[in-house]
Amino acid sequence: MEIRGKTSNEISAWPASPIVLFDIFLDSLGITPPTGWRWRKRGWITTLNIAGRVYISREEINRFYERVAAGEFSKTHKTPKRKAVVE
Repeated sequence: MEIRGKTSNEISAWPASPIVLFDIFLDSLGITPPTGWRWRKRGWITTLNIAGRVYISREEINRFYERVAAGEFSKTHKTPKRKAVVE
C-alpha cells in the first residue's frame, strides 16, 4: 500500500505521533476528502488545524471507531422501488 508516495513500511517506521494528517486517516479508510469534510461539518469528527493543514488526534480516531462500533452513525438501508416494466 502506498500513501502519498510513502510505502507502508516507511510509514510504520515513523515514530508514533499523537496526531495524524486527516488526509492519511481518510486514505486508510478509503474515504474521499469531500466525505471527510461532511463528517467534520456534521460534527462526527473533530480535527485540528495547524498552519492551514488539517490533522486528527489518535484519541479522536479511537473515539470515532468506538462511536462507529456502537452504531451511532447507522441508518436503515432504503431499497429503491422497482420501475414498472412497460411492455
